Amino acid sequence: MENKNTIYIKQVGNAPIPVTVRVEWLPSGKIRPLSYWTPDNSCYEIKGIYESTRLAILKDRGEGIRFLARAELTDCHEYDNLNNAIHETYLYLADNRFCEKNFIDERYANANKKYIPVTLDIFPNGDYELVSFRVDDNNYTVSRTIAIEYRASSFASGIGLCHRVDACLVDASSKTLPIPPISACRPEALYWEINKWYVVVSEKSN
Repeated sequence: MENKNTIYIKQVGNAPIPVTVRVEWLPSGKIRPLSYWTPDNSCYEIKGIYESTRLAILKDRGEGIRFLARAELTDCHEYDNLNNAIHETYLYLADNRFCEKNFIDERYANANKKYIPVTLDIFPNGDYELVSFRVDDNNYTVSRTIAIEYRASSFASGIGLCHRVDACLVDASSKTLPIPPISACRPEALYWEINKWYVVVSEKSN
């Protein structure tokens, strides 16, 4: 079965272009686009969001969200002289999972649950890959995803998907290098609960 592109950019009068978009998923459930890559591997950094509109996708009976963004071309292998090109475009996340609709309320509360910001890459067909996350003042990069399971935490309850990953603590000033002596990654579990991400913490750390 052919994958359908649900993540794309589109300018008025032009055909949609499938993209891979990097977003920061905030603890509130909101999504902040950071950058995107077009099929020719050109990278555009999003410099501003003018508006965001929730979409009703009638044909597929689904929902999504559209951003009007100002983007700057920061990496283009074919046309080096266009590295400072800036344009406005509509960025579509036409997928139910990324519609920003919030169902989380006090029924899901648990003292051992902490909602966190997570950065991930979302591919044109809606698949995604975790990049990094932050817990309090600690930043972590994800070196690999070990497994994704349909289950919640037995310690903090909730619902959704458990992502078991290898994560490295990162020096906040460098963004890339592990803090000595923590040079090796360690297993962590991140939970995607409808439209928010959380980790399990002990009551003493809250």
